[in-house]
Amino acid sequence: MTVLATIEIASEAFDLGQVFAGTDARIELTEFVPVEGRLVPLCWVDTDAIADRDRFEHGVESDGRVAAFDRLDGTAGWTLYRLEWTEAIDGFLDALADEDLIVERGFARAGTDAWTIRLRALDHEALTRFQHQCADHGIEFDVRRVTHDSTEDEDPCGLTDKQREALTLAFDAGYFDVPREISLSELADRLGISRQAYTRRLNRALGNYLAETGIDDLERPEGNERGEKDEGSGRTKR
Repeated sequence: MTVLATIEIASEAFDLGQVFAGTDARIELTEFVPVEGRLVPLCWVDTDAIADRDRFEHGVESDGRVAAFDRLDGTAGWTLYRLEWTEAIDGFLDALADEDLIVERGFARAGTDAWTIRLRALDHEALTRFQHQCADHGIEFDVRRVTHDSTEDEDPCGLTDKQREALTLAFDAGYFDVPREISLSELADRLGISRQAYTRRLNRALGNYLAETGIDDLERPEGNERGEKDEGSGRTKR
C-alpha cells in the first residue's frame, strides 16, 4: 500500500523554489521527466497574472542553474514550461529520485515564499528515508498530512457509505445548483433521518472529501480546463 504525504517547503530550501522565488504568479508542477539521470520538471505557470511574460522567462533563464526554460504549450492563460538544469539537481530533488517518490502535485501561490507538494511513496520506510536524506542536506519541510492510498475495499475519497449516500443524494437532487432545487429538510426526509443528522452527515462527507482530494487544490483553475470559467451551477442538469 502506497503512502501519500502533503508537505510544505520554503522556496529558499530547494533550487527549484529559488529559481521561481518572487514570481508574481501561481506555478504548478505537473511531473518530473528523467533525462540523463536528472529530473527535468514540467510546470504550468499562470502567465495571465504576469505583467511581462518575456521578462519572467528571461529572469528564469538567467539563473545560473538553468540551462533551458522552454515554452511547450498554452491554454486559457496558463503556459506549460520545461526546465533543464546546467548541473546536478539539488538535495531535495536528489532525494525524490533516490527514493522513487512521485510528485503528484506541487504548487506555489502568487506572492508566497513556500510550496505545497503532494508526494507518493511506496511505503512509510521510503518516506522516512526521504526525510532523513533531506535532513542530511540541511533541507527542512513541514509534513502537513500523511495517509495511506485507498484499497479496493475503501472509498477513494475517505467517505463512509452513509456519507457518500448523503453527498450523492445532495448532488443528484440539485442541492448544489444555483438556485437550489431542494432543501436540507427534504433531503433528510428522503433518507428518513432528521435535518440535523443529515446536515452533520453531509458536512462530514464534504470535509472528508476535501481533505482527501487536497483543500489547496480548490485554488487551481480547473473547471473544464485551466483558466476556463464555468458559469452557473457547475454541473450539467439532467
